[in-house]
Amino acid sequence: MSAPAGSTDQAGRLRSAPLEVVGRFADASNATLLARLTDRDTRSLEDLAAGLGRSPGLDDLDVGDLVVYKPERGERPLWDFPAGTLHRREVAAYEVSCALGWEQVPTTVLRTDGPFGRGSVQAFVAHDPEQHYFTLLEGGDTEVVAQLARMIVFDDLLQNADRKAGHVLLEAVTPPRVWLVDHGVCFHTEVKLRTVAWERAGAPVPPALLADVDGLREALAGDLAARLALLLAEEEVAALTQRCVQVLERGSFPHPEVPHPYPWPLL
Repeated sequence: MSAPAGSTDQAGRLRSAPLEVVGRFADASNATLLARLTDRDTRSLEDLAAGLGRSPGLDDLDVGDLVVYKPERGERPLWDFPAGTLHRREVAAYEVSCALGWEQVPTTVLRTDGPFGRGSVQAFVAHDPEQHYFTLLEGGDTEVVAQLARMIVFDDLLQNADRKAGHVLLEAVTPPRVWLVDHGVCFHTEVKLRTVAWERAGAPVPPALLADVDGLREALAGDLAARLALLLAEEEVAALTQRCVQVLERGSFPHPEVPHPYPWPLL
């Protein structure tokens, strides 16, 4: 099992360990590659195949060595987001998750030396692919539902334009842990929130979550803003600060504000 999301050691490893591409997530709209860190097991995929007598599958690889690599050169141009910025938004989402103290985004770092050049590298989360936002909500586990509520506030702050149900992963640990992935279309200065999670619209945000948002607002007045400025445009960082204020003043979960507030496909 990989190290916790906020692990400094894990972040350092993701930044520096040799990286080998294993395969591609075929259903992703941008190039999203499964890769492995080869600092602990230096055998290549060819070496592993020779030893197994067949091509290695996921079960043959150490999950703690697996990462998701999103190279800049594989990003599909979008009309409303600047070209070549999606991988940096992935890293910024991780930074904000850590600053909130929620750590729901797996460790994500920026690398310039990946097999296909600059891109984001995120720790892979071993999860049940049959579980997603809708199944977790219906399951009703108190701890899981509380983490889903945090997700809604998180997406509101980032103005996540594509929170699909399948971007919500459940790690089978005790207590259960919800992870959030795919944040390439976040941090726009305009209202962009599209999500599958509108069932709490207008309900009060728990005070503990509002306190965390206030802590993020304070962090943005310090070092966090400087770190985010390396990943986002100045006006995008300013918009994040303003959204903290708006969430605190409103005190409730957001209502839909865009003409098409649900992502497509939903999963």
